[in-house]
Amino acid sequence: MISLKKTTKIIMIGIVIFIAIAFSINFFLVPVTKDYIEKSDMHLKALNSEILSMDLPIRVLSNILTQVSNDVSNKSNIKLLEAFDSNQKTLYLLAQDIEKDFISYQGDMISLNKLSLTRHEAIVGMIQDTAIDLKLSASRIDELVRGSDIDSAPIEVLKTYTQKLTDGIERLNAYNEEINDRILNDFTLVLNAIFITLILFLILFSVGVYKFVTYDQQFILKSFLQLERHQYDFDALPKTKAIFSEENEIIELVRQIIDEEKFTKEVKELISEYYHMDDLIESLFDKVTKRMGVDRVGIAFVDYSRKKFIAEFGVANYENVRLGPGFEVNFEKTTLTQVLYTKEAFVTDDLERELKKRPYSASLRLLREEGVQSNLVVPLIMGEAVFGVVFFSSSEKNHFDKMNLKLAEKVIYEISGLLNRSYFTKVVLSRITNSFSELVDQKDNETGDHIMRMVRYSVAIAEGLRKKSVPGYPVNRKFVLEIERNASAHDIGKVGVPDHILKKPGKLTPEEWEIMKGHAKVGADIFKSLREGLQVFDADFYKFAEEIARHHHERWDGTGYPDGLAGNEIPLPARIVAIADVFDALTSKRTYKEPFSFERSVEMIKESSGSHLDPEIVKVFVENLESIWSIYQDVE
Repeated sequence: MISLKKTTKIIMIGIVIFIAIAFSINFFLVPVTKDYIEKSDMHLKALNSEILSMDLPIRVLSNILTQVSNDVSNKSNIKLLEAFDSNQKTLYLLAQDIEKDFISYQGDMISLNKLSLTRHEAIVGMIQDTAIDLKLSASRIDELVRGSDIDSAPIEVLKTYTQKLTDGIERLNAYNEEINDRILNDFTLVLNAIFITLILFLILFSVGVYKFVTYDQQFILKSFLQLERHQYDFDALPKTKAIFSEENEIIELVRQIIDEEKFTKEVKELISEYYHMDDLIESLFDKVTKRMGVDRVGIAFVDYSRKKFIAEFGVANYENVRLGPGFEVNFEKTTLTQVLYTKEAFVTDDLERELKKRPYSASLRLLREEGVQSNLVVPLIMGEAVFGVVFFSSSEKNHFDKMNLKLAEKVIYEISGLLNRSYFTKVVLSRITNSFSELVDQKDNETGDHIMRMVRYSVAIAEGLRKKSVPGYPVNRKFVLEIERNASAHDIGKVGVPDHILKKPGKLTPEEWEIMKGHAKVGADIFKSLREGLQVFDADFYKFAEEIARHHHERWDGTGYPDGLAGNEIPLPARIVAIADVFDALTSKRTYKEPFSFERSVEMIKESSGSHLDPEIVKVFVENLESIWSIYQDVE
């Protein structure tokens, strides 16, 4: 398909060239040609005159020779001799002049032929041949005249060569007229061709302008009108056939914009349709996969207080997900930190090459293990701050182009508000819960460090389970993150226990113990009520908190409270927190006891395996004693 820009450029250059040619012809070639024609005409006229002038001396010589032949005595006649010599000299000079003028005329013809780009070789050749013959005739006359006297003058021969000159000059006159006509026709033809070409160029340009005004402009205006009315039917636009590549680019650009706006509209409809972030991301993943051909979508949020990126959501069209929710990376260990300052999306075309540059990057290594080859990273921005990033990943290198980048930014712009509200609502509620849990804990403990210790113990145990990948214990990074956010809520139900029971230094009565055990149900009811109120936000929000609050006092052998669950009936989060809670209680001072040593507390945990505590989790606890010891020392 031809380019309008190139065509217009060619037309403009052509117009300039043709105008330059026309100016050259009119102001240079025409005057030069005219000068040569005038000179050739002048030389031809001189030849005509000189050849005609030969007639008189020839006739005089002929007359003298007749008189001499009739009367021999006239050979000594002085006047006749003088007349003979005079006319012979005249004839000699004319012959020389004819030769000179022939040479000049021949040169003029050669120059004219060059100006005509040697287009008239044939006629110039005939002129040259004729000129050569005439020159020879003139030369022969010259020789005859100079080598003869009154006794031997070849008058008849001279007449013959003179006749040849006369005949030749007539042919030259005819040839001269013909070549002049041809040259004139050449100029006329060239100028007409230039004029016609300029007219054709102007017609072509006018047709292009007419097509643009009549069809292309209407197409563009209708497309803008459609977009203004939020109508995204490309087929409803006026039909237009592209002649130039630029028109095709306009059509494709309009199609692309309409498709993008249509897709954006569908994303907005998804936002209004889904209230749960997980559901939204999964549905959005389906659309993005079809539209952009991605294999994975992930979201990480920024924790500025801890200077970390924390993976929160991830959806992929494969099972081998290694970098999942809960994965954390410090600011100084990732290039993602640049997004916090630039606030601009970027593409990594080749993760394999990037990993070779940064072999220490755990996130790149995990993505490569999943088979991801390229990444498109878009920041989540609210106000002036980046609160997270969205990853669009592909198993192909160099998968993402500028169009993908633009579309991804549009999509993220539309959902950033929902993601911001969803994530920060969760974080804020979790922190409020933790703060409230600490306030409740202060009613029951001499130190306020219990919450911090048991949360860290819980996380260490959950992380140990994740790394060990124990069958029947489905712990991933998101699970560990949820444990970290909700473990502190285990005893929040104690807010409903009277202080005189909660702080009683001695043993509780059976009645007091029943009241004390009620805190598990109270705590669960608090979170159950909160969950019901947050259904539109997240159906599973506070699920971990509810399970931990209600069941962290259940026992593996089924003798616990409040529901007497046994074994795997007890929710896994509650079984994990139970060990952390018991261990911290053993190593802490209470109003009714002194703390046990670290070693003795570990032995008591082992002794409770299979009765009070989950045996598999106890194994993990023992296997991670180094982490447990580190936490114990930090907060002792």
